[in-house]
Amino acid sequence: MIDGIQQGDLGQVESAVRNFTDAEVAVSEAQRRLEFAKQGVIEQVAHLRGNAVAVHDPALVGVLRHVYWQQRGISSKALADAAGLTINEMLAVIGPSPSGIPCSVCGTTLLRTSRSWTPGRYGPPVCPECETQKREASSRQWRVKELRARFIGSAPVDAPAGDWRAAATLVLAFPPLSQEVEPGSEADHQEGVWLGWENARKIRDQLVGAALSDDELFQVPAAYARLLIDTAFRMAGWDTARTRDLLDPITTESAHGLLTRLNVTLKAVVDAATQRVRTVYPDTYEPGEDDFQSLWGERPTWWAYLRHNP
Repeated sequence: MIDGIQQGDLGQVESAVRNFTDAEVAVSEAQRRLEFAKQGVIEQVAHLRGNAVAVHDPALVGVLRHVYWQQRGISSKALADAAGLTINEMLAVIGPSPSGIPCSVCGTTLLRTSRSWTPGRYGPPVCPECETQKREASSRQWRVKELRARFIGSAPVDAPAGDWRAAATLVLAFPPLSQEVEPGSEADHQEGVWLGWENARKIRDQLVGAALSDDELFQVPAAYARLLIDTAFRMAGWDTARTRDLLDPITTESAHGLLTRLNVTLKAVVDAATQRVRTVYPDTYEPGEDDFQSLWGERPTWWAYLRHNP
């Protein structure tokens, strides 16, 4: 049976509280001594800097290096201020420190460049040299991919001028504004509505300039052709009666049949170019300056469409 709280129990609580209070005082005193000691280090560094001829004085650099890397309780900013430097300037003066962590690729010991340095933040730890090689390899692969895309997108698609004229007419007859699509809107970005319309107008203007009969062959680069055909397919179903009225002066063939035939021709050209492209630009191909300059010299409106629709 519990008799209740005894006087001895209260004495033990009092003793425990007294010990806790004494410990708090000891911590507070220790903290004051620590801050005093920190200030003493900072003052001595400032004294050394005042006597040094230059910031690169070996004795000063040695002290800065030791305090920064070995005495983490000393503030980086306070240490740099005492030396009359910014933190970045101080890091440049004292240099990195061996981390004891090997590079996951070549095994070289990684160097800590600052106290906040973390190895392998986005993957296995890699030294700067191996990281540079990795980035260069990735950049080369990306440029080869771009060259392949341009090669395929530039492949000429031969089809009767009348077929191209019919496809362009279908697209231009239904301006995006009639579909309540504003330039730069979400629908425009997702479907490339205005891009498809501008592409059709460009092809229409080229057909007018060529002055070809409907049966004469006309070449359209594969990427332009793909965008035109895809856009025309969407427009053909927008208003079937209007579509028939538009095509009657050009052809008796249905819009679906005409566009399907163009699509088959396009697919054959793209397939052939895709088979050839790895011979022209193999995985080991090293793009030169001429490749790079010509690649970025002109970026037609269909480029983004091609890259996202290989």
